[in-house]
Order: sequence, then structure tokens, then C-alpha cells
Amino acid sequence: MRSARRLALFLVVVAAGAPADARERKEGPEPRYPASFRQAIGEAIERGVARLRALQAPEGHWGNPEDVHGVGHTALPMLALLKAGVPPDDEAVVRAREAIATMKVTSVYSTGCWMMALHALYAPHLDGMDTDVGEDRSSRSDPDAIHARLTEADRKELEKGLAYLLKAQNARGLWLYHIPEVATSRAFDLSNTQYAILGLRAAADCGLDVPVDAWRSALQGLLDIQDLDGEPTKLQRREVRDGYVFSDSEKAKARPFRYKDDRADGPLGEKTVPTQIASGSMTTAGVACVAMCMEGLWRSRRFSGRDRKRAQAAIRDGLAWLQENFSVTENPGREAAHHRYYLYGLERMGMLVGMRWIGGHDWYEEGARWWLDTQGPLEGGWGNHVRTAFGILFLKRATLRAVAVTK
Repeated sequence: MRSARRLALFLVVVAAGAPADARERKEGPEPRYPASFRQAIGEAIERGVARLRALQAPEGHWGNPEDVHGVGHTALPMLALLKAGVPPDDEAVVRAREAIATMKVTSVYSTGCWMMALHALYAPHLDGMDTDVGEDRSSRSDPDAIHARLTEADRKELEKGLAYLLKAQNARGLWLYHIPEVATSRAFDLSNTQYAILGLRAAADCGLDVPVDAWRSALQGLLDIQDLDGEPTKLQRREVRDGYVFSDSEKAKARPFRYKDDRADGPLGEKTVPTQIASGSMTTAGVACVAMCMEGLWRSRRFSGRDRKRAQAAIRDGLAWLQENFSVTENPGREAAHHRYYLYGLERMGMLVGMRWIGGHDWYEEGARWWLDTQGPLEGGWGNHVRTAFGILFLKRATLRAVAVTK
């Protein structure tokens, strides 16, 4: 039933996504990047994997296992290893799983990372460079097929993680670090929200039933926290099809996302301007989360036309803000703060929405060259285990495109 439903949705999306005759059609780059670039990426990933192996403690963990996010500190490098092509029965992966078995999952961040790592144990190994960013990779496994292969222990872990995330979702539909103490809590931050939604997606990709209300509440919460207005601009769109680049543009408003929403009702009932800083890391998170919620609702076949239009506008305007503030050498709005975290968010967002360019920027090529230029010449990583995992996940283009988002 699920497989037939997905096929019907896929046919709808393909029909809707056919290039319009009015679009500018130019010969452009082949979907595959040059061989020398691909080779450099592959070598950098191999060195990053070696660095993660060297950083792993003899007990199997990375970072401090006693930290509140201890499971996340180990699950994230484990995810990077698996996405890089390290097999599930590799000693480093096995030891990481054994270490996590001794810890308690006590945070939203850790739960999301652990669920992504569990999904990666069963997901097919795909070469992230084998197609253009915007092309659908048909070799993506059916969630039902993954669910049938789950061990009982891993299924229970995923179910436990899903139950935790659903309980931690607050009255606003979003997440903070832990399960809220009161049911009416509306406190959240977008960083934890992003890891929660990544966990929900991992559960869905493993064939678990994520309640449609969880997707709908999260989407509503995300739409409410995006900036209400922004500078008018035109979002430039380019896509590769059959060796050609199709270009067009559409009107947009550059509307970012922020870590928190501290707007209040003004004297006339209007919302005040938030004081939190708009940033690239949070705007990529917001756009990625909206895309994943859209995918979840499409899978459930309970996605109204009105909600779809609002979600598409949120993605369009978030991309427009990134287009106007694009950088790979810093985190827009925050400069050096959370720079590598932003780049990993840029990879997730770019892959989820299937866009190779943001404005005139090939975000992957420009970002990958930054990672290549900054990789440690001796140790082969980018500092600690978290930054090295971010580098591997970016270079691997580890995120799978979301279904039915941009068209």
C-alpha cells in the first residue's frame, strides 16, 4: 500500500516538474563534476574517516559519554562513517553501538542523531556524486523494505526514539532540549527542532508510522516563526536536465529564520521585530525542516493545497535570503560562529530541496573547495570529531532529496 502510494506521488511530482517552455535553456555542466574534483573529494573523505577512527576512544565513544548529549556525540561520527561507506559490521561502528548501549538517551539532539545513525545502518550506500543534486535517485530504498530488515532490537530503539520525540514536541509543534515540563510550553529553539525532525524522517524512512499531526504541527510552528516580511527580490532558479541548464526566476521576499522567536504583540496588535540574529545556519535549518514536513505530509496524503502553498513560499523566501547573503567562508549573520555547523546545514538543505545553485552559487562545489582547503595536512580531519563528521557528511552529499517539495 505504501509503495503504491509513493509511486502515485512520484508520478504527480514528475509531471509537475517538467521544464516550462518559457524557461531559458542553455548548454551547461554535465551532472557529474570533473574527475579530478571527484577524486579529491574521495581522498578527503578517506582521510576524514581515518581521523574519526583515530579520535574514537577504546571504549567506542567519541566525546564525553557522561555529557547530556553523550549519545549524540557518538551517533554523529557513527552516522558519518556509515554515510562514507564504512560497513555496519566494521569494528568502529560495532564499538560505537556497544558504547551507546551503555548510555541513556536524554536529549532531543541525541535522539535525532541516534535515529539517523540507525537508519544509515540499513539504507543503501549511494554515491553522493553519482547524479546532479536535483535528480531523483531511484535506488533509494522503500521504507517497507528497510522495516522488514530491522532487527527487533533496532526496531525497538527507533520506536523508543520516536515516542521520545513525540512526547518532547511542545504546544507550538516544535522542540527544545528535553521533554517540556508542562504541556502548554511553547519554548523552542530551531537547532533542536531540526534534529527532532531529522529523527522523525529517519523513523519514517525505516517504515515507522509518524503521526500526521506531528508533521502538521511542526510545519505550522515553522511557518509561524519565519520572519513575517523581507526585502523584495527575485529568486534565481537553475537546474540541470539532460546536460542543459534551465534557468528562470520568481518574485520572492528574503525572509530568514532565527534560533528563537522572541516577537511579541505590539500596542496595535502587530508583531514586533525579533531581536534574535538572522543567520545562515538557522535559515538552512528552517528551510530543511519545512521540506521534511512537506515530505511527511505528502507521504500521508493529507497535505492541503493551502498548506502546500504556504510551505513552498517559506522555502522560496528562505532560499531568497540565503541567495542575498550567500557565503561558504562564514555563517551569514554570525560570521565565524557555528560556521561548520552552517555548512552541514547547507548540505542538508540543498540536497533536500534539490537545488544545485543558490542564486549563481554552486553551493556544493564552493563549499567542498572550502573543506578541501581547510583539511588538516597531517591528521586528515577538521579538528574534533563533530567538525570532522560535519566535513564528511557535507563532502559525501549524505542527505537524500525530499519527495514533492520544490514543484
